[in-house]
Amino acid sequence: MRKLALDLGTKTCGFAISDLNASISFALETLKFEEWHFIDVIKKIEFFLYESQYKNEIDCIVLGYPLRMDLSKSPRTFMVEKFKKRLEAIIPIEIVLQDERQSTIAAENILFEAGLNGKQRKQKKDALAAQIILEDFLKKESNK
Repeated sequence: MRKLALDLGTKTCGFAISDLNASISFALETLKFEEWHFIDVIKKIEFFLYESQYKNEIDCIVLGYPLRMDLSKSPRTFMVEKFKKRLEAIIPIEIVLQDERQSTIAAENILFEAGLNGKQRKQKKDALAAQIILEDFLKKESNK
């Protein structure tokens, strides 16, 4: 089954998905939404789960968990925890948190090295960060 990953921000959310064997991750898209208007993110998740080419293939949502480098929580960490609880109340599949420290920086570096300009990097950064979060999750799961 596939895994769907999210890199949630206050105005954007990057999405990535795995293959059916949950061994490879692919960046999907970055959703822009009105600040704090997470219902748009929930609608996009529901689209992937129930209407897209991936319907009935996703068994887990991997949510990037933004801890500080010292592992303490920030306001964004609490935002993600609250979003997870909201999702759990309406989405009937497993939702897991995955440490996302350095994922956005890694995504920016990859896009810079690929020669993309600032606007192009900004458009692709969140989806690539979600892909990196998902890759980290898949590696962790394969080592169990």
